[in-house]
Amino acid sequence: MKSKQLHFYQTTPEELTDNILIGVDIKLKEFFKKYRPPKKDDEELLTVDETIKLLKCSKQALWNWRKNEILPSYRIGNRVYYKKSDIYLKLIKQD
Repeated sequence: MKSKQLHFYQTTPEELTDNILIGVDIKLKEFFKKYRPPKKDDEELLTVDETIKLLKCSKQALWNWRKNEILPSYRIGNRVYYKKSDIYLKLIKQD
């Protein structure tokens, strides 16, 4: 069995803290880049059918969420739309 060599480095507590904070900062940026909701410029309205496909739910479930104000909807004429960003926020927040 081969053993690995240990390397010891002398660092000050401040340097160690800075290195840890840099690592945390990088991980947080990666997380928010991956899971952030779309920007306001990227607002996209989804039809009922598109929303059902995105959420993989039934039409009845979507209707119940709309009526119980769980998922906000927008009406234009006789049609109902959902904002993609509202859906993502609801999935992340889940009050």
